[in-house]
Amino acid sequence: MMDRRIVICLVACSLILVAGAGQAPAQEDMPEMTPEMQAEMEAWMKLAQPGEHHEHLAPFVGKWKGAVEMWMEPAGEPIRNENMAEVSWIMSGRFLVWEQTGDFGGMPWEGMAIEGYNNGDQRYESTWIDNFGTLMVSFEGTCSNNGKSRVMDSEFNDVVAGGTVQYKGVYTWIDEDHFTYEAFMDKGKGEFKNLKITYERQ
Repeated sequence: MMDRRIVICLVACSLILVAGAGQAPAQEDMPEMTPEMQAEMEAWMKLAQPGEHHEHLAPFVGKWKGAVEMWMEPAGEPIRNENMAEVSWIMSGRFLVWEQTGDFGGMPWEGMAIEGYNNGDQRYESTWIDNFGTLMVSFEGTCSNNGKSRVMDSEFNDVVAGGTVQYKGVYTWIDEDHFTYEAFMDKGKGEFKNLKITYERQ
């Protein structure tokens, strides 16, 4: 049998969705709750509300053209190309979806990220996938007080060369229509800039 606390949590989540649709839940749909359960449900509902950090994510919504520079090694010349990104809200302003397309060495490239701010753990979180791999890369990070810069860290196995890859992504706003994304990689021999994308709003 499902734990009663889980039931309460599910009810709380459904209440949030119903409230977001502007409908009041029927009283008979509510299970009988102790004061402790009521307090727990209210705490979950509070954590579920978008807040200040979701406002920091809001400027990314839109369509963007990116000028890409990629370095395969620290002293190498960058590979240059372009990509397009479309960013939109899902789950009533709780998560962003990034859908990106481009070209890499004549091969079509596409990638997708879902990111948001975890109110409970007080951190930004993101998951990235693309058609050049089968791994899902997870990031965690923080932003500056004014939301103009954000640093996201990740770690994953280098299944080809062996070892672990430390990966850091940095978002920096230039103005309301321009921002940069820079990525830094460390395969155990020191960190180097692997990627820079300068985005312009379309």
